[in-house]
Amino acid sequence: MKWLKYVMGFIVVIALCTVVWFELTTKKEVNQLEEKVIILEDQIGNHYRSDLYLWEDAAEQLLTYDFSQPITDENNNEIFKISRLFYTASENLFFRLGTESIHPELYSKLSNVDRYFITYFDEGSLKEEQVADLYQVLHAVRFIAKDINGLTVYDTQALYNAMHNEEHEIVERIKYRLSIEY
Repeated sequence: MKWLKYVMGFIVVIALCTVVWFELTTKKEVNQLEEKVIILEDQIGNHYRSDLYLWEDAAEQLLTYDFSQPITDENNNEIFKISRLFYTASENLFFRLGTESIHPELYSKLSNVDRYFITYFDEGSLKEEQVADLYQVLHAVRFIAKDINGLTVYDTQALYNAMHNEEHEIVERIKYRLSIEY
């Protein structure tokens, strides 16, 4: 019976070693996973940075056109390209990865802008109220992009957080920029 005691002790030691090994392996895997998440968020932040510059530039270019005037053959292709660039940057920034729920007012305004462009290309011009709203949003976009870039300068992790955190300062800044008359 003495040997049974040793066998039981040996089994307990093996079980404890297995638990310790499993816990150390799990902690190591969790740390590696956290590092990968940080790298991925940083990469997404870099993409956001590029899209912010494109978004701001496209808004500035679109502000140079008079959308109450009929579309012409000369400006049709150029406006179409710029509006698609604006839409793509908006899509990348606010309609993917769940950011539309963080910035619902902006999401709504950008959806309206996209409808205005569709109307403009289908009908050739916009109504006065649509033009006013379009310009209002485009002006707000310029300042929102500047605000986001100013708050997250050289920090792609901060940019990622600004886009995904409901409690980030930029959420209130976006609401403020959308409420101002330009």
